[in-house]
This record gives sequence, C-alpha cells and structure tokens, in this order.
Amino acid sequence: MLNLLKESWSNVQTALRKAAGAGAFDAWLAELRPVLLERGVAYLEAKSRMVRDRVQRLFKPLLQEVLSAEIGCAVQVELQEAQAPPDLDRLDVSPQHPIVDDANRTAWLTLKNLAAGKPLPGALFLFHGPTGVGKTFLLRSFREAVRSAMFDLPGLLKAFQSAHLERRTDGLRDELVQAPVLIVDEIHRIAGKPRLQQFMADVLARRDQQGSNTVLASRWHPKEIRELDDGLCTQLMGGFVAKIDPPGPLGRLRYLRALEGAPSRNGRAEAIEGLAQRAIGSFPELRAAWARSRDRGLPGHYLELIDPARTFGRLRDRVCERLGVDSQQLLGKGQGRQLSLARKVLAFLCVQEGLSRAEVGRFLCARTRAAVSYMTRSLADDMAKKPHVRALVEGLL
Repeated sequence: MLNLLKESWSNVQTALRKAAGAGAFDAWLAELRPVLLERGVAYLEAKSRMVRDRVQRLFKPLLQEVLSAEIGCAVQVELQEAQAPPDLDRLDVSPQHPIVDDANRTAWLTLKNLAAGKPLPGALFLFHGPTGVGKTFLLRSFREAVRSAMFDLPGLLKAFQSAHLERRTDGLRDELVQAPVLIVDEIHRIAGKPRLQQFMADVLARRDQQGSNTVLASRWHPKEIRELDDGLCTQLMGGFVAKIDPPGPLGRLRYLRALEGAPSRNGRAEAIEGLAQRAIGSFPELRAAWARSRDRGLPGHYLELIDPARTFGRLRDRVCERLGVDSQQLLGKGQGRQLSLARKVLAFLCVQEGLSRAEVGRFLCARTRAAVSYMTRSLADDMAKKPHVRALVEGLL
C-alpha cells in the first residue's frame, strides 16, 4: 500500500498544484511526503509543525479529494510533522519517553493530567490491554512524575502474605491507603486469590472515601478477569476504565525510527517506513522485526532499549549514589552488609528494567545466573518483610 501511495504521489502533486495554485502549492504542499497508507488513511509528513497545522486547516479536504480520485477509493488524510533526528546518546523510547499515538493517547493524557494535579472525575483509573502495548512504560513514566508507591501484583501478593503471617496486615493496609497515589501493575494476577481480593477491596474503598488517586493496569478488562469477586469487579468498573491497543501506524513508525536512529545516517528511511507498514503487533514484536531487518547487524550505537550495558550503567550509578558505595567495590568481590544490599538492589532494578539474569551476572563480575536469581529473591523477601527496604527500592525505581 505504501508503494501504491508513492507511485500515485507525482500525479497527486500535479493535481494539487492545479487546484491550489502554484503559490500555495510551493509554499505549503510541495514538500509533503507520504509515509504510510493503511485502512484507507494516508499518513503524510510535513517539514514542520507550522506547515502541518497550516495544511491541516486549509488543504486537508483538497488532499483527501485528490488522493481519493487518484487511488480510486475514499482516502482520509492524517498529517504529522517531521521529527528531529534522535540524539543517540539519550534514550528516545523508554519508561521516561513512551511512544504516544491514538492507541494509548487516552491513557497517556489521563496520567499526564493526574501528574499535573488537574481535577478529573473519580479517583480510580484502570488501563487494560494485551501484553506488549506499553502499559508498564506508561505507569513508570507516571510514577517518575509523581514519585509515589508502585507495586506489581506478584510483589504486592508477597508483601500481603508476609504481613498476614506476621499479623501486621493492618499496617500494610494503612501504608497502601495513606499513599498519595497508589500504582498497581498486573492487577489481573489477583484472579483466584480471594483473601487478597478482599484486602484490595478494603484498600480501594478507603482510598475512594478520602479521594486518593489509584492507578491500575491489567491485561484484561475487569469483567474478563477470572474468579474475580463481584464486589471488587464492581469497584474496578466504577472507576475510569480505558483500553490500550497495540501501536497504530504512526506509533509503529515513531518507535521504529527511534530504534533505527537518524535515517540520514544510514539511508534506511524508506526501509523503516516499509517495515512500519508491514510489521503489525506489539512493541516487542516490532523490535524483533526491526532486528531481523538489519542485514548488516544492529547499528553501532545502541539505544538503551537494545544495549543492556547502558541500562546497567545508569542503574549502577544511581544505586552507588543512593547507598553511598563505591562502584569498583560494588562490582568487586568485597563483602559487607551495605555492599550486599547494594548488589541485591542493583540486580533487582536491572531485572525490573528488562535485563536478563544472565546479563546482570555478566556485568556483576561474572556472577552466575543462579546467584542473580538468589539476589532478586532475597531482596523481594526483604521488601515484603521490611517497609524501609521497600521504601528504599521504590525510591530508586
């Protein structure tokens, strides 16, 4: 479809010049560039936001009319401005810089307004969608903005089980109720856990009474979560519920461009646009398709999503600063309570950021995958039993 659009574009330009006039065409339409054609929508790129806005306001109906006549079926037009080449020394796609398009814009705008303190109807927000659509990225971006507590459901379950055994469930409930903003990822994993469901229903009811914001993410809509208590399902449905879909055409294009880097550097601009047309799926599926498209191997300058060493280095520096340990000692063989805690925290954060345990072990002076697994399990147990350890880790996430 992209080839069809590009083949038709020269005829379209001739018709546009005639219909709009040479002056208007040269000023606003001549440098428009087709980048995608999908499901009857042609995506055109303008050289700047000003040009995009001008064309959107004055020439969009004309563009749709001329394109429809040339291609032979009704075509809608979407316009975007050309993006500046990404800085390869900075992470362009990450929990701090999520890709935003029509598939996740509602969730992104909601979280943005929440972070800005703008009033919204209700205090409970639940976003659901399949694996790989960026739910966790959005939650982490939001957490960075509000600096509040964030749990994934398995971690919350472990904390609940530990609190239950030690008869301090009330303390954990008060901690969750009093959090200015409570963020819980993977809430669908509460399925089939009746005691935890009752506990969460109580927490949500108390937070609702005091008007505290709660943000949840789930793989499924509340009605699709199996073995979910009817009362808790009603609570979840009573909040603001929005779906996050796999990235659309522009989301795919922006994500692939971020992975590729500046198109002018390697001459693969058209290849990336074609890949955005062909590869449809989640972000991990797009990333895999992009990696396969690199006939000559991956680019020399990895983005942090691709290069685990960048992620490890960033987290290592953060842990060293927060816990007051030396980076050489941290990566060495020395022992000590503070060093041991710092290594556990570093391993845990790296795994949370998506590094494999084998990668973490390689960076931590050739420690085995089993050793890294022990570190992460040990820290998870400490977080479940010791609120100050959990607060330390949450402050670093």
